[in-house]
Amino acid sequence: MMDDKKKGISALGIADEEGKSGGGFAVADSFGILIRHYRMKVKDLSLKQLEELSQVSSSYINRLERGEKTSPSLPVVFSLAESLEIPYSVLMATLFQTSESNEQPSISDVLIQSNFVLNNQELSKEARSTLIRINEFLVDCKWNAETKVKELYMLSEMLDEFKAAI
Repeated sequence: MMDDKKKGISALGIADEEGKSGGGFAVADSFGILIRHYRMKVKDLSLKQLEELSQVSSSYINRLERGEKTSPSLPVVFSLAESLEIPYSVLMATLFQTSESNEQPSISDVLIQSNFVLNNQELSKEARSTLIRINEFLVDCKWNAETKVKELYMLSEMLDEFKAAI
């Protein structure tokens, strides 16, 4: 199935997995954040597990998530979408910074797909990623008598990371 996609898309001149070819396209920072979010929080997969599912090398996926690679081929994008069970439309909307869905997005989705300004300065990818982790931590924490002190400490550590990133 992926071979058919590769053949059909090769005529578009899109870059291959290693970014070779003249006609690649650059992806938004939110693409890597979205892939990492789905891999870790939604599907609970390691890089190696995602490599086995998608047939995309774990080092390449890691570089996409960190924003070091910005021109994946469409077959790579489709393979990651299939492996992570992300609708193509969601992934493509993230690629091109548009979202035309009528669904109510989660806070994480909004943080992933949108650029924000804080004190008249756009948040960096690192700051946005930390903000997403803070949001997910708040949703997941138990916040009871036994865990409150530890969770408050962990939250303060993440806030320190966020402040350092902005």
